[in-house]
Amino acid sequence: MKKSFITALAISSCTAFLLLSGCGDSASAVSDSSEVSGQLVDSYVENADYTCGDGSKGLTDVNGTFKCKALPVAFRLGGLKLGEITSLATDKQVFPQELLGLKRTDLNNSDVRAMARLLQSCDDDNNSGNGLRIQERVKTAFVTQEDFNASNLDAYATDANLTLISDEDALEHLTQTTELIDAVNDATDLPLEIGTAILTPQSDLSQELKNTLSYMGNEERLAFDVYNKLYEKYPLPQLTNIAQKSERVHIETVQLLVQKYISSFADFTNLDLDPLSYKDTAVTAMVPGVYDISVIQELYNVLIEKGMQSEIDALQVGCMVEVTDINDLDGDIALAKESNADDITVAFEFLRDGSYSHYWAFNTGLVNKGVANGCCSMGDFYCKTKEEYPQDARSQH
Repeated sequence: MKKSFITALAISSCTAFLLLSGCGDSASAVSDSSEVSGQLVDSYVENADYTCGDGSKGLTDVNGTFKCKALPVAFRLGGLKLGEITSLATDKQVFPQELLGLKRTDLNNSDVRAMARLLQSCDDDNNSGNGLRIQERVKTAFVTQEDFNASNLDAYATDANLTLISDEDALEHLTQTTELIDAVNDATDLPLEIGTAILTPQSDLSQELKNTLSYMGNEERLAFDVYNKLYEKYPLPQLTNIAQKSERVHIETVQLLVQKYISSFADFTNLDLDPLSYKDTAVTAMVPGVYDISVIQELYNVLIEKGMQSEIDALQVGCMVEVTDINDLDGDIALAKESNADDITVAFEFLRDGSYSHYWAFNTGLVNKGVANGCCSMGDFYCKTKEEYPQDARSQH
């Protein structure tokens, strides 16, 4: 919605099918399958060696993916065996915790922390957020066949000529990765392709795109709050269906993106907004109609004032919200593509497809109320064709 809304008022992956199916603890495990497929993570670990139960071997890809015909699966860096799994959590993610036979919640275990330090220190660009690509020279240095032993961490670093990252930084990153995957698993209504996109290595975002993510926290809440508030006076099906079935998922989508990319105030320059509190607050716990950004607060007040006048006005507010949402998302998608941020592009296109459908729902509502030209009754800015806004872009969204 951004400032253009004020102006307008003035005139996915090989394991996607299972990523969201469980809580990610080995207590809910899959051990009998014709094919075993999963992902090695602390960020996704690329170029790790693995050996399957049938003796076949492979390397994990950019998304940490491994595929076997049979369990168990053993993971190595050259001759150094990280660990072996005999079953998979239902979300198919394999963390250092699982490699060591521990629960995913055992983040403070000294062996887990040591393995996280080693993996993150082996990354070829020293940027754990965009995935961990194991350097080939590191694997070559680990010639001796041995099992990982935390007490030998310094020796591993010496052998591979590595500078170990700090224990605190390694734990922070592993914790963030664990929490993000758990958050995606907990978002049960999130479409599979969105969860899959979010659970890919980070892209290198421009500052403008980081600011866009932080801004969208309030932006997506506005539509949810406006539709719910207007429904209290006018129980129109368009208002409640869109708010409860779609806008809530939109908010959760942006929350997950903020959780993935925003970790401190140093990550953005839009200082009116506190994305850290936003990402950790359940949708139901957010105070409706109260925002961190003044222009969003003012916009909410204007929309509510208009929408409260009549059912027709309430439906027209829906047209206004969705058209300006789409205009802003068009710009945001172009920005994401400039940064090669495929995960954000997929998420933004999902939001835009939803807004296309919402626009036509409000248009139909107006026609049913006797406003023959629907949203077009508000002027050319809000008058769209089905070529401009594909009606079936996200038919169930």
